[in-house]
Amino acid sequence: MGLSFILSMFMVLPSPAEIARGFIPSIPPGGNLMVAAFVGTTMAAPTFIVRPLIIKEKGWGKSHLKEQKRDALTSAILLFVISATIMVAATGALFHEGKIVTKVLDMVYALEPVGGKFAVAIFMFGAMSAGLSSVFPILMVLPLLIGDYKQGKMDVKSSTFKILAAMACLVGLIVPVFGINPIMAQIATQVVSVFILPVVITGIIILINRESLMGNHKAKLFLNAALCAALVFSLLISYTGIFGLNEYFTNLYA
Repeated sequence: MGLSFILSMFMVLPSPAEIARGFIPSIPPGGNLMVAAFVGTTMAAPTFIVRPLIIKEKGWGKSHLKEQKRDALTSAILLFVISATIMVAATGALFHEGKIVTKVLDMVYALEPVGGKFAVAIFMFGAMSAGLSSVFPILMVLPLLIGDYKQGKMDVKSSTFKILAAMACLVGLIVPVFGINPIMAQIATQVVSVFILPVVITGIIILINRESLMGNHKAKLFLNAALCAALVFSLLISYTGIFGLNEYFTNLYA
């Protein structure tokens, strides 16, 4: 997935000055909803829930703190690189042409004149990989949490897991069956994730500061400060999401 988006980026690469300007935080007019959606997909609440279960299943414990930190740092760096390449590719292929994405194939049609069919094939491979990498954790998050609560471990073979995962798949079929625009459906689900994020971060703060649970590994000042900053950020983004949804529906029914 990462290589596909990186190759796509180099085919439509904007100028270095324009890329540098992109690092200056700003929200363009009418961009509140998209900003909330970006945060919802990159700082996703299900990630914070599923990752500890996977680490636990790997058998990592207190003696593997270095491995856990290295794993988390590697994941964060890769996430930043992939997200950045997607935005750079979108800038080069869409923004310069004044185009917007309203259908799934809009990005493909925008890339074809610049990079040819080769660029289209690479981008589609990356897009499908991105979808598959997201759909499986989302399908499994609820049954994994129930399995962890009941049995204290990941349970992927029980009938409960299979039924809940199948029900999640059926919910996903609502979009194609009812002819809903996949782009807007994706944005809506990502924005909804933003509203869950403050609850998840608050839960993390409470748990890692509970001495009876953490013992000597109870959170110190730096980690608490970082998590509080993340909580404030999530609240601001939630407000941005509410403002963006209100703006979208106001324009829709105006």
